[in-house]
Amino acid sequence: MTKRFLINASNLHVGGGVQVASSFLSEIAKSEARRTNLSFALSSEVESAVGGAAMLSNVSDDVVSLNVNGIDPWNVEALNFFAQFDCIFTVFGPLYRWNPPFKSIVGFAQPWIIYPRNEVYRTMPFLKRLRNRLKFWIQSQFFKRADCLVVELEHVKDGLVRELGVDPARIHVVHNCLSAIYRDETQWMDVAVPPSDGKLRLGFVGRNYAHKNTKIFPEIVSKLRECHDIEALFYVTFTEEEWQASSPAFQEACVNIGPLAPAQCPAFYRALDAVVFPSLLECFSATPLETMAMERPLFASDRPFNRDVCGKHATYFDPGSPTDAAHAIAAAFKDGAPNATAMRAAREHAFSFSTPEDRAQRYLALLSSDLDETQQDI
Repeated sequence: MTKRFLINASNLHVGGGVQVASSFLSEIAKSEARRTNLSFALSSEVESAVGGAAMLSNVSDDVVSLNVNGIDPWNVEALNFFAQFDCIFTVFGPLYRWNPPFKSIVGFAQPWIIYPRNEVYRTMPFLKRLRNRLKFWIQSQFFKRADCLVVELEHVKDGLVRELGVDPARIHVVHNCLSAIYRDETQWMDVAVPPSDGKLRLGFVGRNYAHKNTKIFPEIVSKLRECHDIEALFYVTFTEEEWQASSPAFQEACVNIGPLAPAQCPAFYRALDAVVFPSLLECFSATPLETMAMERPLFASDRPFNRDVCGKHATYFDPGSPTDAAHAIAAAFKDGAPNATAMRAAREHAFSFSTPEDRAQRYLALLSSDLDETQQDI
């Protein structure tokens, strides 16, 4: 009997998960070979991101619209649908099935699980901290049920072995990569970035989540002024609600551009003198790769998720010390413009780190060794 395989993106509704899934599916859609034993389950958000299920019609006749939200034991439609397959690749989990009747390959991208003693917890009220720990403990038990786990960087594999005791042989590292947009300037869109009146233009791309550690921006601006005689201004991309919730001191030190479409990000990076990425907790973030691709100096928190991506192509600082961050920034700019040769080397590193094509091939290879080899070229 022919085995049936499913690429499952039914549980992805926001953020980077939707972007990774849509990029993966776009690469598959380039294939000219039909895969009669390969099916797809797409959430509404993923389906919208790829321009509709018809985008995959040249690859498969079985593209299903399906929305799964968290632990949903009453979603009989999903349970019955999944039971048809011999192997399911859930792009990012967890997949909430305790004893799945199929081989389960699950993408893992939950830093709270592999860094359970992180400093962000210490800033939370007791009950919120307790709820979060319980939620991530439950998720970890389902991740452990997967036959294989797919991670984006080496530090994540190390964390799964260390914290969950997962056999390293069950963990596959498939690097994330730049969006294809960065390779095609014709797709770029303009964004209005107000002038800085001669101040150093520092930027940050992302939401204002606690673990992003953006609270140190006003202190970095103060330390640059007081200790290094450098005037600086931060440009951020918060929602209006996040901006209005920011303190007066934060709003004085920063300018809010608002959320950006992916195609606007290259123009935003180009308008900056440098990017500061002070995050405390990630599995992977695209911001460091994007910054290097746009040949902008990157100042990043000294954490494994940044070092795994950037290597020698970033300047690292202690994310708990605005003074250290300011010193790193000042040292880089004290002699004028950053080194053009170093910026070009960082760009080359970013583009060679991984590609959407490489990632798609690696994902497909994980589904099964007995997928028809003649159908794996995309």
